[in-house]
Amino acid sequence: MKNKNNIIIVAIVAIVAIAGVSIYALNKDNDMMDGNNMMGGNSSQQASTVTVDKDSADYKMYSELKGEDYDRMFLANMIAHHQGAVDMAKLALTNAKHQEIKDMANNIITAQTKEIGEMQSWQTAWGYPASSGEMMMDHSSMGMMDDMAGMTNKLKGLTGDEFDKAFLSSMIEHHQSAINMAYSGKTNAQHQEVKTLTVAIVDAQSKEITQMKQWQKEWGY
Repeated sequence: MKNKNNIIIVAIVAIVAIAGVSIYALNKDNDMMDGNNMMGGNSSQQASTVTVDKDSADYKMYSELKGEDYDRMFLANMIAHHQGAVDMAKLALTNAKHQEIKDMANNIITAQTKEIGEMQSWQTAWGYPASSGEMMMDHSSMGMMDDMAGMTNKLKGLTGDEFDKAFLSSMIEHHQSAINMAYSGKTNAQHQEVKTLTVAIVDAQSKEITQMKQWQKEWGY
């Protein structure tokens, strides 16, 4: 009788142990899935790193602006900044060698043209003077316009690898400038629309910088 009871006890212990192992394995799998979901569902996907240059003039200026002062200055200059990216991207559609750059250029044109329209509509809705177009009254972004024209002009006349190398270098610099301008927006901007846009700019352009730096390595630039 004792032997029979011992056998029953051993069997119960074994079942409990097996169940414990199964639950541990299930929880481990769920933890791994959660980790993949946090990384966009693909553990092999390259993670981007947000890097802001706090020594840059852009960061210092925008980090000191608050409320509507931030919103007015940011909108005026980011409209011009985005237009510079669109102009450079349009050159890439015909002059770039790598299809990857052409695809990114298309994405830049689509996304940043849309954001330009949104920012212009906010200027009107909030009573800010127009900083672009025929109704331009705010000339605070003239310096930015000149800088953007200079970056675009450096790419004109280049083709193939020569263009791709220069484009990646210029667009990385351009995106970093946008991040420096937008980084303080989530706390310094007055309007939620601007807060949301600045966070989106930092996220999207950090990812594109990571991708472009990877192409530089892969293509030997």
